[in-house]
Amino acid sequence: MRSHLRQPEQHLPATQDGAAAAYSLPAPDLGHSEVVHDSWRDYFRSLPAGARLLDIATGIDALSLIAREVSRERSRGFEVHSLDQASTLNAPPLVLDGIRFHARRYDETTPFDDAYFDAVTGQWAPPDDGTAASGLMELRRILKPGGRARFIFHAAGGATYEQCLGRIQAVDMLLGEFQLLAHARRMFEVAFTHETALRRDVLRSALLAFESQRRYLDAVQQMRMWNPGTPNPKAAEQVVQLIDSCWQRRQVLSLAEIMAHLDRLEERLRAAQARLRAVCALAVDETRAHRIGRLFKAAGFDNVKVRPFRLPVEDLLLGWDLVAA
Repeated sequence: MRSHLRQPEQHLPATQDGAAAAYSLPAPDLGHSEVVHDSWRDYFRSLPAGARLLDIATGIDALSLIAREVSRERSRGFEVHSLDQASTLNAPPLVLDGIRFHARRYDETTPFDDAYFDAVTGQWAPPDDGTAASGLMELRRILKPGGRARFIFHAAGGATYEQCLGRIQAVDMLLGEFQLLAHARRMFEVAFTHETALRRDVLRSALLAFESQRRYLDAVQQMRMWNPGTPNPKAAEQVVQLIDSCWQRRQVLSLAEIMAHLDRLEERLRAAQARLRAVCALAVDETRAHRIGRLFKAAGFDNVKVRPFRLPVEDLLLGWDLVAA
């Protein structure tokens, strides 16, 4: 490449292996995960030594990991199980670092004896229609008398829900309104054809190179003017950093390699956005939260309580905390 091609404004060091820096959005629980995790730590610390625990629809297994952490820090000797649907349905349980993973969907049957568990947990809202009854009765069956079930649901309109919506909008703006990746792809395409074009039409080639870089830098400037008010402003800057890393290494990377980096980046952004939309879709309003509580009572649970789960200082609503025995 010719040195007179205009460079993007940021210049970051390339990674040691010559690839562009990796990028991913933080988990969709946003900045409140530690508050939720602390609440779960307190819950698990209240359980007796040797307790048997089951986490339903475990997902990324956050609750099982917290339970294992508490068990080890206090030598409690918990027996921790995780139940979730996976591609290997009905496969034998997998014991990994002290946690027993059961690859199966949760429904009206589970592979456990009556009154097996001291505690059942989850961070999802069961359906609040007739299909929930058999599943909740199964939970009651495998829970010991005096055992406890605890579920936390995201609140519709709560702080986490609103921040998820903000992050969804941020990805839409980045890829749609500002077309940051589209302008970046065009900039690289022009840069990689620049020397060939120079031999045919020097002036046109230089103008194309300048115009493609100007459009990209204009998009970056628009993004930076809009970005500070978003829930996760660092995420957009990471996108710019990756593009800049590719630009700096364009003499050692092929156009196909750079486009592959940008394609993977867009895939990650779209995937993160899909996860955030799933969080919003599973959010529960107050009416539904209490309706779910009544379903727990109908399934045979006693002392069912549904309370708002709030940030301790800001008093912002995060979700609904359901506890039943």
